[in-house]
Amino acid sequence: MALPLTLASAASTATTDARLQAVMQRLEAGEAITLATIGGSITTGYAAQPPREQGWAALLARSLGPKVKLVNAGVSGTDSAAGVQRLQAQVLDKAPDLVVVEFGVNDQWLDPAVRGSSYEAMLRRLLGARKPPAVVVLGLTQQGNQARDAVDVQLQLAARYGLTALDFGRWMQARVDAGQDRWAAIYDAEPVHPNGTGHQRIAQALGDALRAAARGPAVATPLPEPLFGRAHEFTRMLAGDTLKPYQQRGFERGGEAHPEWTGQLPGWVSTADGAEAHFLVWGREVAVFHAESEHYRNLEAWVDDGPVVTLRGQVPERTGYLGWHYTVVGRDLEPGAHLLHVRVKRDEWAGSGRPASLLAVMSAGIFPPELHPSDFVRAPLSAATGLIPADDPRLRWTGRIGTAPGARLMAWSGSEMRARFTGDRLALRLAPARGGINHFTVEVDGRRHALALRGDGPAEWRLPLKTGTHELRLVKRTEASQAEALFLGLRLAEGGQLLDPPPARALKFEFYGDSITAGACNGDIGEDQYADLSTHDGTRAYGALTAARLGADYVGIAVSGIGITATWDQLLMPQVWNRFAPRLDAAVAPPDPRAPDVVLLNLGQNDHGFPASKGQAIAADFGPRYLGFVRQLRARYPQARLVLLMGGMSAPQEQPAIPHAVQRTVQTLRGEGDAKVWSYRFQAFAWAHPRIDVHAQMADELTAFLQAEVLK
Repeated sequence: MALPLTLASAASTATTDARLQAVMQRLEAGEAITLATIGGSITTGYAAQPPREQGWAALLARSLGPKVKLVNAGVSGTDSAAGVQRLQAQVLDKAPDLVVVEFGVNDQWLDPAVRGSSYEAMLRRLLGARKPPAVVVLGLTQQGNQARDAVDVQLQLAARYGLTALDFGRWMQARVDAGQDRWAAIYDAEPVHPNGTGHQRIAQALGDALRAAARGPAVATPLPEPLFGRAHEFTRMLAGDTLKPYQQRGFERGGEAHPEWTGQLPGWVSTADGAEAHFLVWGREVAVFHAESEHYRNLEAWVDDGPVVTLRGQVPERTGYLGWHYTVVGRDLEPGAHLLHVRVKRDEWAGSGRPASLLAVMSAGIFPPELHPSDFVRAPLSAATGLIPADDPRLRWTGRIGTAPGARLMAWSGSEMRARFTGDRLALRLAPARGGINHFTVEVDGRRHALALRGDGPAEWRLPLKTGTHELRLVKRTEASQAEALFLGLRLAEGGQLLDPPPARALKFEFYGDSITAGACNGDIGEDQYADLSTHDGTRAYGALTAARLGADYVGIAVSGIGITATWDQLLMPQVWNRFAPRLDAAVAPPDPRAPDVVLLNLGQNDHGFPASKGQAIAADFGPRYLGFVRQLRARYPQARLVLLMGGMSAPQEQPAIPHAVQRTVQTLRGEGDAKVWSYRFQAFAWAHPRIDVHAQMADELTAFLQAEVLK
């Protein structure tokens, strides 16, 4: 009986992949090739004895001849979501000529919302490599050709990418139907792992399929557009020394590392009820890779303030077998940095002393700037009919917002517009004003959407919604010195109505500062950079976080590189602090009719850092000039509480003149009868710009201080 070689069915294909044909012809000509196999426990040879010598991968390599070098990248308990994380180190770095991809069984247990994207990403990364190998898709199912959902997706992708695929379940079923074989012959005690005979059958079918590829017409298929998106092409794994919590209680290094994962180090483990750990992560999708067996306890995790997800470590059916699972905790997140929170779950195992363990954090969707996805559709300006103007009184503005004909100027980071409306669609009309790309967070009903306003003229940005009543927050993330934007109005769906605005928040905070307060670089991976401002998010800086936690409106007046006596640019804070934008041609803003309850100042980093970069000392008159600027703030805000902050970066530790000036200013003002002035020095800080984990710790500190000392 002919062995069925398939792309999407059990029938023989009329053509074969040109890459595969070239590799097989080289092998037939006596050239050496490297064969790599990647998959789960079946690829490791599990249930064959001994596995690495008698598993299908080793049998296949031997059947193809002595010129074949085998790289077996099978790792038990892993699916394609974990596989794509290890693809570079364990497969591509070995420069294979031919790769067989097997994840049919384990992907059946993978989240269906993930497995199409992760498997397709493996194919795309292999085919898009600098020296792309030939790729063969091996579709394995369980005994009886059961549970085919994942395999059917994999075969669909093989067809889309013009790859040879072996549907082993159908191959085997055809033999059974012809009376040539029995399913029971290739499985023993359980229906998942083929026995030694089963591995022989897999190797036999693959070998025949590969040899057939050397003959017949061949086609080269260009890389098509992705079917399931590109998120898993751009991944990052935190494990071992890189999996370091910024805060933790009750966890310790340890837990079982995956014995088959080359270079894998222990993660974090705890037997303590209520243990918790918090990590800085990146990406549109965040997952935890964790152990599961009959002996483990459950964890629970969430990203930022998202829903809590159970990480099922206590799996009774894993009797005598330690397994591993990829559990998605956050998906469809804003591109960029996030905070992952993990804790031991309170359940029936509380007090048992059983461990709960996580081995790694795996992220996907860490896109380069040019590929950042957006939920918005950009459309050219339509007629003004039905446009709700920027000055409509039902739009609630927060921050220092400038005015222009028919528009509102959104310069300072944290500038915010809130509204309530009905309908099934929203369109925001925006235009770039100055600088580079303006990045916004558009929050609708609590869900955050990223919007990048590039310097290509005014446009409408449309977002489809479910029919109903909605609450909108439009918040500028990018700091004013980098880009400014104009809000020109919004448009609703036909029949949609703009409602009365959400109420003002109970308190109002106004922050003055430099790059720390602006949130510069707080989402960067690696070194600080200013080329991609999507990772600079003023809405995730300590001031905005503190205001949100205390139910306050937030006003942020912050400029990277600025100081009172020194600056990395041209202007000093006393020149721009009261303007609609940080430039001398911007108008001075009149005091807001609603004065802030608390004004907070955090300057000094650049007064020290800029001269220090030139081998010079901080200005000798820093103290008097600092006091003079605080007096200006007090004159503008005579009733506000003033809080003089220090830290977030290293200047207060390195330059004693800064804490001395702050403390002397407080003493001077209090000595003059001003009882509404305080100082606070952050314990949390970073040597480079603080990331959002440090900002979160700063917000924890500042929130507690304001509650205990300032707002009481």
